[in-house]
Amino acid sequence: MAYRTTSIVKNRFFLLLLAALPATAAQFGTVGVARQAGREARDKTLETPPASPAYFVDASLGDDGASGSSSDLPWKTLARVSASPLPSGAVVYLKRGEIWNEQLTVPSSGFTLDAYGTGAAPKIDGSRILAGWTSLGSGLYSQAVPLSTGEALGNLSENGTLMAFVPWNTDPTTTFAGQSAGTYAFDFALSTIYIKPAASPAGSVYRASVKIFGVLAASKSNIVIRNIHITRFSLNGVLFENCRGCSVSSVEISDGGGAVIAPNPAAPPTYIYAGNGVEFDTNSSEGSVTGVSVFRVFDSGISPQTFHSNNTVSGIDIRDSTIDRCGFAGVEISVLSNGGTTGSSITDVTVSGVLVANTGRGWSGRRNGTEGHGIRVMADDGAGTMSGIRLERCTISNSIGDGVRLAGNIGPVTLHRMNIQNNDRGISVEDSTATSLSLILTSSLIHRNGQWGLFYNSPTAAGLRVFQNTFFSHSFIQLAIFNQAGEARIQNNIFHTTAPVTHLYSESVLMAPMINNNCYTEMGTIVGYNGTPYSLVTSFHSETGFEMNGVGGDVDLTNPIGGDFSLQATSDCRGLGATGLGVTADYIGGAFASPPSSGALEYR
Repeated sequence: MAYRTTSIVKNRFFLLLLAALPATAAQFGTVGVARQAGREARDKTLETPPASPAYFVDASLGDDGASGSSSDLPWKTLARVSASPLPSGAVVYLKRGEIWNEQLTVPSSGFTLDAYGTGAAPKIDGSRILAGWTSLGSGLYSQAVPLSTGEALGNLSENGTLMAFVPWNTDPTTTFAGQSAGTYAFDFALSTIYIKPAASPAGSVYRASVKIFGVLAASKSNIVIRNIHITRFSLNGVLFENCRGCSVSSVEISDGGGAVIAPNPAAPPTYIYAGNGVEFDTNSSEGSVTGVSVFRVFDSGISPQTFHSNNTVSGIDIRDSTIDRCGFAGVEISVLSNGGTTGSSITDVTVSGVLVANTGRGWSGRRNGTEGHGIRVMADDGAGTMSGIRLERCTISNSIGDGVRLAGNIGPVTLHRMNIQNNDRGISVEDSTATSLSLILTSSLIHRNGQWGLFYNSPTAAGLRVFQNTFFSHSFIQLAIFNQAGEARIQNNIFHTTAPVTHLYSESVLMAPMINNNCYTEMGTIVGYNGTPYSLVTSFHSETGFEMNGVGGDVDLTNPIGGDFSLQATSDCRGLGATGLGVTADYIGGAFASPPSSGALEYR
């Protein structure tokens, strides 16, 4: 059942192939919620004098011929900022309430982008209004969209609402066959956009994203982006390319992506599309994303990734952010093959306190028909490796794909104090050839996912440690192991349900197993091991030797359907757990007793 996929669909550098296309199709140029944390800060005047040197930009009253050195003498455009080699330590302030239909290229290292004044966050909006549609009949309309250097077609909104994306296929008739109203597509080679509205487009307002990015920082260091709103870009909201010490905080990023990055060699004449909210790539290091809201983005909300040989992305900290309705993944950590990339790596990435919801359910749909995962950690075959990946205190819900997807030689990946619910599968660890891959799952709530709570199918990998978790009411199997090597330690967990379900399943004899101190609701077949079903913990123990200290009894969670997984005083899971597993904090961060209760929450 294991399989591997090559993720060339995420590689911007297939843009090199565009040289063979018509000139109009190659006009790309250089491509490189906690909604805006503390929304009250939007309406707050800058309270302290800006650090020197400071520059001010006002889209309405500014003048690019002015000095820009005060709010009385502001510049007007982002182009003026991009073209100005500013001194290290410079802070560029954008005026609140203003909108720039531009993109910003960070001109110098030691650069901060911030806001001043009162009102809504300053907005970088990479869209253009389209007018003058030509009727093609059958409810279809078209419009040619001339593009300049630094522009590419991305998404399209109708009266402020994004239309549903349809990939181009040969001609308008073929592309829109069977499509409903409210959809759009574009012919990349002819730079023409097509729509299928519910009614005539006359009187409606259409905006197409055309600016490739919101903010680009390439080969820079110590860049800070904060307190702004970036929207309707055609590829990346913020791109850190070979960037050291670069950060984004208290920023809103929305409605982006959808640009063509390459012809699709597997299915001509179709194309490969992409677009992330925040991306760290090409030897970027020591980066951070904090208090950011990313929503309605074509591919991934936040993505540390490599796609060239011998590149390393390291030391990326993603925390306390909200990601909603992205097409590929909420958070994507990827070493991509690019059809031949080797020797690359990603090291020391922490994702903490992040809320991911509705992946694969936005305007761009489920990317490639196989993705749509909440958090995806994956190294393509032969492309490279990962190490030091840690996910903690994240809530992942309502993904079309997996809540968490792990694959490739990514080393031990730790999931601690996670809440993974209502996804297609909760956690998937699936790879046919990886050797370093292993899962460490601790103090987490895995509940009400569509198929499996945890699906493990990695015959050559390093195994799994599943300690102090609560599994609740999955529709098929709570914890399923199909192929496994390394170790299989499953201890101090609660397996609870309100309807008959298999709690624990192993298709064959486990290697280096330890299954003990788990607490089960006995209802129907609770364990399937090496072809034998068991309905009682006692019979499972007597025939296998497992669960010497396991219990099939009264789990007695307070209100699991309502989201309260705490233990009642009558629970047989109290004090059931083994000591010495190295898990000290429960789901809410409190200390486990000695001996601990089974499950994600210590009894209090």
